[in-house]
Amino acid sequence: MNFKSVGWLLVLLLAALVSLLAATMAWIAGFGWVLGLLCAVWGVFLLAELKRWIPLRDVAWAANVGFGISVIRWFDLPAEATSGLTRLALLGIAALCLIFFALICPGVLGWIAGRLRPPPKSELPVEQPASPEALRRWGPRD
Repeated sequence: MNFKSVGWLLVLLLAALVSLLAATMAWIAGFGWVLGLLCAVWGVFLLAELKRWIPLRDVAWAANVGFGISVIRWFDLPAEATSGLTRLALLGIAALCLIFFALICPGVLGWIAGRLRPPPKSELPVEQPASPEALRRWGPRD
């Protein structure tokens, strides 16, 4: 592993940590702030998908994962005082929340961006269809 990939992993980890801290402060401030932060993260992800900016998309994905971890922390119940089955249910809910924010939500946002994005222009030359005048002049033997 070279330095660039380690540095990029550190950038993604820092983005997740900053998002986690921002979302934690937003949960303290109120639900409106949480929705605003979530809209900002998803908006940056959609913009990066539409413009095909891969590094920004990856940073927005890491921020989305950090937001998902903050949701898990916000819903965190005291698991020490619960029974084994309840503790497993809480872990399952936390895993589902993380799967939603790490996989399902970026997939849906990517699908939406793919539907909104115009089709890519072909790099190969494309023959133009014949005009009505050319079609009229051509005979059946052409």
